[in-house]
Amino acid sequence: MHRILTTSALALVCFTVWTAPAGAQSSMDPLTVDPPHYTLEIENQYTRVFREHMGPRDTMIMHEHPKPGSVIIMLTDRHNRLTAPEGTFREFQNKAGYVMWSDASSHRSENLEAINFEALQIEPRAPKSGAAAPAPAEKLDPVVTDSKHFQLEFENQYARVIRVKIGPHEKLTMHKHPDTKAVVAHLTDYTVKQTDEAGKATQNTYKARQVRFADAASAHVEENLGDNAVELIRVELKQAR
Repeated sequence: MHRILTTSALALVCFTVWTAPAGAQSSMDPLTVDPPHYTLEIENQYTRVFREHMGPRDTMIMHEHPKPGSVIIMLTDRHNRLTAPEGTFREFQNKAGYVMWSDASSHRSENLEAINFEALQIEPRAPKSGAAAPAPAEKLDPVVTDSKHFQLEFENQYARVIRVKIGPHEKLTMHKHPDTKAVVAHLTDYTVKQTDEAGKATQNTYKARQVRFADAASAHVEENLGDNAVELIRVELKQAR
């Protein structure tokens, strides 16, 4: 079990009862055995990201999530029952926006509510040429310099997960993320103006529930151009360098 730096450790302990073996992609891989409930969003040498979705009272068949595990982001409220191959089961309830680390496991899932369920699973991948050295610490790391807007959710040897909240028309100070690639999941709509340290500005609009892969970037300032507060989850892939 990996060291977790926040109270999300409790969620990890509850979720990692059943451990799948290490190795190549399993014949019980969810994207293979249950495509109606899993949609591939991103796949490259650093990560695989897929969307999990169930209708009201829906049930998934038995499937297996590989090692080392994944970051799970709830896009809706969850009230699910997970049943292991031997028949033991546990129920889980979480609110939309909740984030956790899940170790490898085998189970089938059942949506216990009469509403749709949706979540993102982000699987880090180890580099092909051995372990990557940690990214050097950044003086302008926003988790350190701007904890009002950048909150550390949890961290382990594979990922650092940050929750970002920005008020309407709010402009952040200059900051720089570690030199690793990341997966960004938008919990709300976000129209952002980003200005780098050389003064070059770009503008982008992202939709709620959108997920994207982000390269390492230079120091920059962000400004929320919208009338509403925004929230997103940034999953920094420590070995994606």
